[in-house]
This record gives sequence, structure tokens and C-alpha cells, in this order.
Amino acid sequence: MKQIEGLWKERVQLYIHELRKYLKYIFNDHLLFVAIFALGAGAYYYNGWVKTLDENFPIGVVMGILLGLFLTMSPIYTLLKEADKVYLLPIEMKMTSYFRKSILFSFVIQAYLLLMLLAVCMPMYVQASGNGFQSFLYILIVLFILKVWNLYLQWDMLKIQDQRAAIIDWLIRFVLNICFIYFIIERANPWIYGLFIILYLALFVFYHQSVKGKTLKWDVLIDKEHKRLSTFYRFANLFTDVPKLKGQIKRRKWLDGIFQFIPYNQKNTYTFLFARTLIRSSEFFGLYMRLSIIGGILLYFSNQIYLSIGISILFLYLTGFQLIPMVNYHELKIWQYLYPVDRTLKEKSFLTILTISIFIQSLFFGVIVLFSQSWLNGLIVCLVGILFSVIFAKSYVPIRLRKMSRSM
Repeated sequence: MKQIEGLWKERVQLYIHELRKYLKYIFNDHLLFVAIFALGAGAYYYNGWVKTLDENFPIGVVMGILLGLFLTMSPIYTLLKEADKVYLLPIEMKMTSYFRKSILFSFVIQAYLLLMLLAVCMPMYVQASGNGFQSFLYILIVLFILKVWNLYLQWDMLKIQDQRAAIIDWLIRFVLNICFIYFIIERANPWIYGLFIILYLALFVFYHQSVKGKTLKWDVLIDKEHKRLSTFYRFANLFTDVPKLKGQIKRRKWLDGIFQFIPYNQKNTYTFLFARTLIRSSEFFGLYMRLSIIGGILLYFSNQIYLSIGISILFLYLTGFQLIPMVNYHELKIWQYLYPVDRTLKEKSFLTILTISIFIQSLFFGVIVLFSQSWLNGLIVCLVGILFSVIFAKSYVPIRLRKMSRSM
């Protein structure tokens, strides 16, 4: 038993050490300045938007969906590793305390995020409902209890292999969480609370009895833990090299036509390589698409030209900055040193691909603003974006590349 206790303690220490190691690189960089700027601008506009709300705003529905979604998404941080299904599976019955601690660990992390989310929602709640901030503690305690309930039901579901059952479970908890939070926010009659408490208890007992006697699905637990860590590593990889990260490659045949625009000659060897890397690697292509779509949505709903320019530059910077690690993506592969081309072409080719990428994103943002505001605003956003793209690629990125080269 002492060995199991020691194992959990060791896993938590390794996990925290791993987080600290990469967070040090993340928060020591320029992104921290951009994040502070973005948070400040977001808080300013959020405060202005909250003042426009009145009693007709559906605060119960909005907070119900936001908080209900976060409550339903309740991953369990087991900190398991690939080899555990060989060495720990035979002693599964003795690992009750290990998994109980993993649920508690998951609750502590998610409770902190829940606290932050509720703190963000409270100004909106106070303005729309007319109630004071004294409800904060009451709502928070209810949310903490619901989070514990969701975590235990999620844990029970991990013992069931059927994917359809997992989807049904997620939908049931999501609807139930939304409805209960809605009635809490709208201050419904007490008998409704009693009805929901009975439903929650009944589901808890039903889930627990349904999986009684069933063993854990170790492959599922390890796979979920691997995916969760991979998400963090992909984010950390934007700032530093992460050896543990295993990227996925997809051909994306429907984009093959793009490569026809690259002239077929020797000096474009690296240009072709980086173009293929951007299109085929899941981390860079996914990142580029996600930031383009999120930036486009924000621009569509923004109604001020200065705000649109700020959002456009912010997302161009985030995209360009996070594509920089691509320059060293093939650094450990020996075959690139066999190319019969000058190595100085590598940096020039990378800058070309980077410039074209954020240039296209500038055009996309300009078109979004053109449709949501006016053609003049769209043209301004597009031109400012292109100007920023050129300055970013010609002035900032070369300095950044030299800094990365010296640290290798």
C-alpha cells in the first residue's frame, strides 16, 4: 500500500515538474505581453458590453450553457503511463487510493478554473438580474458540488467501453447541468431544487450500480491521459522544443494544387519542404486554421474599425509567432543535410512561406470585415494586416531565428 501511495506522490511531482519546465518558457516570452494586452482589451470591452445589458437579457440560459459545458467536461487526471497496463494492471484492486487521489487532484485543478469562469460571469449576472455579488459564494458552492458529481460519474463511465453510452452520458449530464444552473440563476421555487437533487442522486446510484464489478479500461485511461498531455505539449512546442511530442501527418490531397505555384528548381527545395510541412503536419496546419477561424469570428462580430485592426494584428502575430518553430521541424532528420543546396536558403525559404501564410490570413480577415462592416473598413484591415505581415517577417522573425540558433 505504501508503494502505491509513493507512486502517486512521485507521479504528481513529475507532472508538476513537467508543467513548470515548459510554463517557464511560455511565460518568459513575448506572448505574455500580448496576452496581458488581449486580456486588458477584452476586459475593457466586456465591461462596456455588460453596462448595456438589462433585465431582458437571458442570463440564466447564457450562464447555464457556459457553466454547464464546463461542468460536463470533467476529465480525470490519472497520470498513468503506457507501461502501467503491464505492471499495474495485475494490482488494480489495490489501487483504489491512487485513483481516489486522481479524482481529488482533478477536482482541485478544475475547481480553480470554475472559480475563474464564475468570476468572469458575475458582472454579467449582477447587471442582468439586479442581484448583488453576495450570491457568488452560494453559486460557487453549488458548482463545486456539481463538479464532484460529474467527476464521479465520468469515472464510472470510464469502465464502459461502449462509445454510444459515453455520448448518451455526456448529453444527459450536459442537459441536466444546464437546467439546474438555469433554475439556480433564475431563483426558481425550492421544490424544483429538490426534484433535481433527487435526479442527481438517482443517476449517481444508477451509474455506480451499473458498473459495479467491472474493471477499469486501462487502454482508454492511458489513451485519454496521452491525448491530454499531447495537447499541452503541442502548446508548449510553440515556444520551445518538446522532444516528447509526437505529431501527426496527413497528406491533404485536396490542397496539392497549392504546390503548383512553387517553381520547380533547385533553389526552391526548402520552400517546397516548408510548404509541405505546413500543409501536412497536424500541429501547424491545425493551428493556422484554428487561429484563422477564431480571428474571423471575432472580426465578424466586431463593429469598430480600431477594434477590428487590433484583433487582426493580434491574430496575425499569434499565427506568425507560433509558426516559427516550424523552421527547426526537420532539424534532427539527417536527409535534409544531403540536399545539394546552400543551407542559407533554408531561412529565406522559411521566411517566404511564413510571409505568404500570414499574408493570406490578412486577406481573409479583410474579406470578413468587408462583409460584416464596409468595403472601406475591410480594405483598411487588409492593408494594415499586409503591412504588419511584411514588418513581422522582415524585422522580427530574423532576430528570433538568430536567437533560436544561438540557443541550440
